[in-house]
Amino acid sequence: MKKRITAALTAAVMGLGICAVPAQAEETQKLRVMPLGDSITDGFTGQPVGGYRLTLWHLLEENGYADGIDMVGPQWGGDGIDPNHAGYSGYAIADIPNQRSGIYNFSEWLMQEYPADVVLLQIGTNDILSNYERDKMGERLELLVDVVLEALPEDGLLYLSTIPYMDADVTTYTDAYTAEEMDQAVDDYNALVRALAAKKQADGQPIALADINSVLTKEDLLDGVHPSPQGYEKMGQYWYGKLVEYISGTPAPTQPSTDPPTEPETELLTETLPLTEPDGLHDVKMGNVYLDSTVDLLDIIQMQKYLHGLTPEIYASPDYYPTYLIRNTPYDLNSDGILDIFDLGLLKRIVFSA
Repeated sequence: MKKRITAALTAAVMGLGICAVPAQAEETQKLRVMPLGDSITDGFTGQPVGGYRLTLWHLLEENGYADGIDMVGPQWGGDGIDPNHAGYSGYAIADIPNQRSGIYNFSEWLMQEYPADVVLLQIGTNDILSNYERDKMGERLELLVDVVLEALPEDGLLYLSTIPYMDADVTTYTDAYTAEEMDQAVDDYNALVRALAAKKQADGQPIALADINSVLTKEDLLDGVHPSPQGYEKMGQYWYGKLVEYISGTPAPTQPSTDPPTEPETELLTETLPLTEPDGLHDVKMGNVYLDSTVDLLDIIQMQKYLHGLTPEIYASPDYYPTYLIRNTPYDLNSDGILDIFDLGLLKRIVFSA
């Protein structure tokens, strides 16, 4: 759902210090989402093939997002949904000699052949099941994360997920742990996941934590490892929420607020407002953040990326817009001279009420 504006236009916009309507723009591209991981991402166990991706896709359809999203990856599975993904049953983070293949070992090829804007990465379960060098799991995971981050576009995002608990009393996949030892192994790994996400965030990398462990319990497992249908449904709802956060730019608060959010009293501005200074500027339709022919979901995504600092500031920054022009930018829907979340709220009302 990104529009890649031509290099000539970008140079012109930066040179003028304002936002001009392009005469031509490159083809609009859907938001490319890669579900990446092991069998839990693949979703192969005793329910309809697709696992959490079934619920995720159906929620995207029901809420009007599916037409703008393309699931990517070399794997295929799931009736009635976009079936592409990168879930590999039985795979570990990296190759485990004489036991398992690892995603890291072909990750550069994967990201080059199936480029993604958002990656939903959940991996590590099979490393624990194999009881393989658990003290080095964090090192292996960081190698894989670095490959994914390097391949992401400027406004991309990696969601790095914790893994759910496993039930050691079900010995279908391993009998190497007591229940207490298995829980501790999962806790230790998830601590590494959280620390790695925090470390990369501190380095300014486009990564966010996804805490699947907080969503599922052992009662949500089918066979001690893989989620049951209701478990996958919970996962799909969780991942849907994460994608909507990325698209809308309004992450859920960590604590519930006791006061309802307020918005300034204002009328929706949908008319065209002329930019009169300096000379030579084109008219701009309020809300048309992408500067194309329509005001739609693409504009919401671009605005939320700006608000999260994920886009170049040539579109909406006071560094490029003189104060007297801010009120005439396509971002400033309430015409208060400030580009903020209230403008995003008004834009959503325009798009979703159309």
